[in-house]
Amino acid sequence: MQKDIKLLIFDLDDTLYLEKSFVKSGFLSVAKYLEKNFRIEKKELFKVFLKLLEKQGRGKIFDNALKKYNLYDKKLVQELIQVYRTHKPNIKLYSGVTNLLKSLKKKYKLALLTDGLGYVQRNKVKALKIEKFFDLIIYTDDYGRNNFKPSIYPFKKVLKYFNITPGSSIYVGDDPYKDFVGAKKLGIKTIRVLKGRYEKIRARRNFGADYNVREIAEIKKLLKKY
Repeated sequence: MQKDIKLLIFDLDDTLYLEKSFVKSGFLSVAKYLEKNFRIEKKELFKVFLKLLEKQGRGKIFDNALKKYNLYDKKLVQELIQVYRTHKPNIKLYSGVTNLLKSLKKKYKLALLTDGLGYVQRNKVKALKIEKFFDLIIYTDDYGRNNFKPSIYPFKKVLKYFNITPGSSIYVGDDPYKDFVGAKKLGIKTIRVLKGRYEKIRARRNFGADYNVREIAEIKKLLKKY
């Protein structure tokens, strides 16, 4: 890691907060919606959603839950997806993130770079109250799905905005499948936070970060060391 670091770029989901908390928050909103319209107890529905998530992973959860109650309808599924995506998230930053960002902002330029539906990611940022920490926020959805990570496009856009070289930049993410490939191609140093759904996933060759940390606060130690 070079000594002249000027820019830190952060991923959002599972890097700054536990993304599963957003999923649970969305499930609860959908459960409340169904309770209101079909008089099915929301606590029961919430448990059904969680069991389906654990059993089958993401995708078709609302479809299968509705089938369980003989309510399956494609239109209703789409309504539930919209409730999920547009709900006001009940989410919190990982412990130590606020203090870390406050401290880093005094010395470095900070950027946030996040994939996913733009309006969903904006709702998350708003709920976490982190706009004030970042000099730039890039929602890759604004530039098309082909520019999601691992594309180098959003990273180049960040570097151009600040007029800072890749060697003076660090990217912090969590996803060993896509987060670090584009950044490393440009020569940006990378740090992986071992949190969230990919915590125990071992990165394939050339997909890993330059450094791994268990807690995001360890980033400060890395910066001091180098």
